Amino acid sequence: MPLQNYRDTFISCLATLKSLTSASDEYVRFRWQAIYLTRDRFSYFFRGDLDGVKTSFFGQQMDVTNGAISSVPTRSIALYGATFGLNETITVYDGPQRSVIDVAHAFSEEGVEDYQAEFFYVKMSLLHATDDSRAGLGDDPLLRENTNIIFVGLEDRATADLLEGSGVGRLMATDKPMVSSDWYAERYYYR
Repeated sequence: MPLQNYRDTFISCLATLKSLTSASDEYVRFRWQAIYLTRDRFSYFFRGDLDGVKTSFFGQQMDVTNGAISSVPTRSIALYGATFGLNETITVYDGPQRSVIDVAHAFSEEGVEDYQAEFFYVKMSLLHATDDSRAGLGDDPLLRENTNIIFVGLEDRATADLLEGSGVGRLMATDKPMVSSDWYAERYYYR
């Protein structure tokens, strides 16, 4: 089966992440994490928290050749996300591994490092500040939104075609939207 195109889902997640790089009136509480494993020498780690009025943000760049770590502004996630968005093919992982590092390792174990995939992991737990009591769900129900997804970026369509036929190709989503209890984007429910 051909790889599914998840570019629109990635762009939506990136827009949400960009809005979460500072305090926001749109949310009562949020916690998020993003990890970008590039095909080059640097990887990026970001996270943010809002709990009532207390906020915390973190951005870090790691040089994978020598282990040097440096701080980067959290808002730079938009820049690095846009860089990931330059991949011609953006699909998603739908396999048994539970961390983006393990997924990247699974790619290398399958001998597909020549495909030079990039990985962009997004995990968000958001509690919206909207008052949806008119929905008949009790006094002041709050809308919750969760995302837990690993995007896989490939430079060109030829590489994507090769990946489809490889052993690791079976670990990519074949449906859109993806049906998984482990991997999902923008799942909404009331608490």
